[in-house]
Amino acid sequence: MIYGYYISKGVVQLSAAENRALIQRVYTEGFNQGLLSVVDEMFASHFLDRSTPDQPPGIEGVKAYIRSVRAGFPDIAVTIEDLIATEERVVVRTTWCGTHLATYENLAPTGKRVMRTMIQIFRVEDGKLCEEWSEGGDLGQ
Repeated sequence: MIYGYYISKGVVQLSAAENRALIQRVYTEGFNQGLLSVVDEMFASHFLDRSTPDQPPGIEGVKAYIRSVRAGFPDIAVTIEDLIATEERVVVRTTWCGTHLATYENLAPTGKRVMRTMIQIFRVEDGKLCEEWSEGGDLGQ
């Protein structure tokens, strides 16, 4: 370990605690507060969401997704229910709640409060999120 980072096969690895903090910032600042600058800090330029084939890869794809969610559900609140981290992976179970006030994924606004739960697995490389797999409901349902 050098200065709080693990070096393995020439790749910088954050500690499990640092990866936990990374995910907490993504949800608190990115989704709940809409601060897209956190995406530049926390996601790799080659990020790939393997569960959302329509999402463009990379940082701009993540920003577009956050903008879309926050536009459709301006009061979105993502709560982290469980968070498990290692130096290379983070698993998070979240609850998403918001009111459907604008078009989201081609669905007209309903004015209804919706909730979904998600389980997401992130792979961390060089201190940034580079890959994601997720399971859960759709906010538009």
